[in-house]
Amino acid sequence: MNTAPYIHCGQSTTLQMLDAAIALLPAAAGAVWFFGLRAAAMLLLAVAAAAATQFLWQELRTLTVLVTGLLSALLLPARAALWAAPLGAFLAVSVKVLTGGIGQNWWNPAALGRAALLSLLCPLALKDCQGTFLMAYLDGAMGEASTLLLLVGAAYLAMRHLLPWAVAVPYLCASFLTAAVLPPCDPLAVICWGGTILGACFLSADPVTTPMGLTFRVLYGVFTGAVATVFSFYGWGIGGVVVAILAANTAFRAAETVAARLQNTAELEQV
Repeated sequence: MNTAPYIHCGQSTTLQMLDAAIALLPAAAGAVWFFGLRAAAMLLLAVAAAAATQFLWQELRTLTVLVTGLLSALLLPARAALWAAPLGAFLAVSVKVLTGGIGQNWWNPAALGRAALLSLLCPLALKDCQGTFLMAYLDGAMGEASTLLLLVGAAYLAMRHLLPWAVAVPYLCASFLTAAVLPPCDPLAVICWGGTILGACFLSADPVTTPMGLTFRVLYGVFTGAVATVFSFYGWGIGGVVVAILAANTAFRAAETVAARLQNTAELEQV
């Protein structure tokens, strides 16, 4: 183990959460523009519910709940009942706290909250949807409405060195290649779909639930991008993305745990 003094990288959880929230603001503003006051109400209710839930668990971190609340609302369709936004945020924050709190949770909280609502709010399969995904796709989740606005947020994360390219790029490549072999899927349409950008740059890139090692990160991105494309195209749209991310969270956290134990065992045998 290295001894003190340590050099601080200049980052903190608060600053990272602030940057993540800023990156989501273009998509949130687009949701309000496209869907009106109902979208604004869902965003506010989700953020308020996330904050209230963490307060009840006596673990209030305002900027963390802001990100969780925004994502929980953006993963819902604008036509959803207003209660769905706070319920999704409540489930997301509760599971995060119960699995160890910030920095310890296995699963992406917003994805978990959305997956829990799939039986009530299951989107159409991507193959059954029509629309111009790049500019404004209004038949899915509010966060899918404009890929361009999501890319603005992703560019901000990249500028702040918070976008793990080892995850996002393999995710996008795997999505494109998987879509290229899925009949009758259009790989360009899949890449231009807001759900793909949400998955690659915001959900799978979560620093807590993303694997640490470079090899694990690349494999994680490839696995998640491929599975998310299949699930979203044939199954549940944005729901397929969140299910794929939760499956990857589980599989790769388990793999990291096994690898760490094997390494510890090997080190003990050498002593």
